[in-house]
Amino acid sequence: GRPPQPALILLRNLSRRRLTSPKSTYSSSSSSSTSTSSAGRRLIRGGVTCAGLGLATFAVGRVSLYERLKGTAGGLIGDGGLDVRRWLPSDWRHYPMHAYALIGVNAIVFLLWQLPAARPVLNRWAMLWPSRLGPLSLIGSMFSHQHWLHLLVNMLVLHSFAPALTAQLGSPEEFLCLYACSGLCAGFMHAALIPSLPCIGASGCLLGIFAYTAITNPDAKVGLVLISSLFPDLQFTAYNAFLAMVAFDVAGLCRLFDLGLSHAAHLGGSAFGTAYANGLRPWLWLRWGDLALGCWMRLKRAVSGGK
Repeated sequence: GRPPQPALILLRNLSRRRLTSPKSTYSSSSSSSTSTSSAGRRLIRGGVTCAGLGLATFAVGRVSLYERLKGTAGGLIGDGGLDVRRWLPSDWRHYPMHAYALIGVNAIVFLLWQLPAARPVLNRWAMLWPSRLGPLSLIGSMFSHQHWLHLLVNMLVLHSFAPALTAQLGSPEEFLCLYACSGLCAGFMHAALIPSLPCIGASGCLLGIFAYTAITNPDAKVGLVLISSLFPDLQFTAYNAFLAMVAFDVAGLCRLFDLGLSHAAHLGGSAFGTAYANGLRPWLWLRWGDLALGCWMRLKRAVSGGK
């Protein structure tokens, strides 16, 4: 029949609480403790997964750069292989190929979300569920957008920052490593701070890119997405804009407002970009990269018989 009234539910719960025996209270407390412990273990496993994926990303990126410059394999990632820019208008041909690839993958995943038959698969592998921080969902969620405006804003930011930052870093491989690891940290931070809700989107990756740009080029001028074209004089220094973005996300994380954004993921991406600009880069790209490259070269010599 009718669902019970809220007052009756409250009274029923109060009576249960009062009538609970010490033994059942202990069992309930034990169950809650077990659940918390299980969530902690999942988070630790997720952290190890993120760290492993991040190290693997930089190893692959450094090896790819070596192979591309050597000219033996065209690189594993970057601007090697098929270059579609020759079919584009001349004004677009200078644009980095790897940025086109990122925009293309995000657009394809967005189109797949519009197909009802594809949604069950995307829900599992292209959405970050804090209860299962698997490698595929961590990576897939970085390229996943369900709303066209979300996709448009993120891709415009990527389009704006990719050329200059790629030139500053010196290679598309390092840009992609920074992009991917910012997304991994964003996903982990979301799972740690907002364990009850899933999330998707490239915003965490882009906040890492923005953080690195703002810290290494604090006086660079930036505008607001979709607004700077109407008000070109409305510009800010990159560092001030970054501080404002961090303050905005901290306020959102404290629930001062709710815009449906994962402020925890934004802060995670920002944290990695900040760390990469403040001393992490030599350790990851240079030292860890040199170690990975040395292992790769020894493996190649072993496979080729020492030649």
